[in-house]
Amino acid sequence: MSLRVALGRVPYKEARERAGEALPGDERLVQNEVVFPGHRLPKPRRWNRPRVLAGRRLPGDRWEGAKRVFWLVDAIIQPIPDLFGGRRKKGKPLKGGWESLAGQLATALWPRVPTTDALPVLQLTDRHLHVTYVQRGRRRGELGAVEAGWSTPASQVAWVRHRTDIDADTYEIGFTDESWARVEMRSQHAVYFVECFPRGG
Repeated sequence: MSLRVALGRVPYKEARERAGEALPGDERLVQNEVVFPGHRLPKPRRWNRPRVLAGRRLPGDRWEGAKRVFWLVDAIIQPIPDLFGGRRKKGKPLKGGWESLAGQLATALWPRVPTTDALPVLQLTDRHLHVTYVQRGRRRGELGAVEAGWSTPASQVAWVRHRTDIDADTYEIGFTDESWARVEMRSQHAVYFVECFPRGG
């Protein structure tokens, strides 16, 4: 059953609530938040990215998918200011290889969703940090199915730091293997999620 939301609005609260349905029954949710790849976070090779919500569609997904070719222009043009230093930011968006914990998280934030769209939700439980995918319709943005993705023991998360020097929505998540990844959490609710972790320097 799909959940309708206001057109053009990212349904943060509703996505968080729906993501909880995918958690293991023996784990207790502490906090969760919708998360996106951070500024300049690299995209892994296509075959390394998780394929999620395979075959799932909501009304309008097929038609909207046919229009995606026009978005390629934006994907090419948007990084151009970086070439001239206009938007260049300090620091690496990813430390550690793709096999590091941060690399695994970064990979999970770039899912392949061929027939619909998905919102990745980071979920902290009393045992693990999970990435859960909530289906989002391409045309109207309604929410649909949920699917569990990558996870790691919660004890592997070493710190979270707020990169306000980049923008108010940017954070870096560090792990015990000394890797980290840059993410975006755009909801005002993100502060409650971040407070669950030690602060990075």
